[in-house]
Amino acid sequence: MQLHPADGRNAAKYAVEALGKGLIGLDFDEDRGDLRRIAASTLKPSERDFLCFANEMQVGDHVLVVVHNRPFALATVASDYRYVTSPEEELGVWFRHFRRVDRQTLRFYFDRVVAVKDWELFTMTDAIAPLHDPNSKSYQLIESWRVD
Repeated sequence: MQLHPADGRNAAKYAVEALGKGLIGLDFDEDRGDLRRIAASTLKPSERDFLCFANEMQVGDHVLVVVHNRPFALATVASDYRYVTSPEEELGVWFRHFRRVDRQTLRFYFDRVVAVKDWELFTMTDAIAPLHDPNSKSYQLIESWRVD
């Protein structure tokens, strides 16, 4: 999952801010409403995985946060999906679709792999993509990291 509002130049800033508040989230250029109530056919193909954020992700799931195609953090989902009609100022985040993460178990990749030259490259094609293939690089990283 990526945590920036189509602003790649500030991707790390947005990821730090969201995770620091114990949140992960996403949004659209224009409000689409509650993702639990819309049909996939109303979304662009590149946005259809967003529905998984609301409908398939569960409390206890692990989320790999990626910044600039590098692993950044491993978060554990701690709440059900929430939608607000406009970003809540007191939350201090840019997204309307979000979930809380457990800040006690939040882990950062730069604490796991200290030397930047050793950081792995993970090609991201979407803001969010569910992982189902246990042989994928991202899936294997999550599995090894969560048991460290």
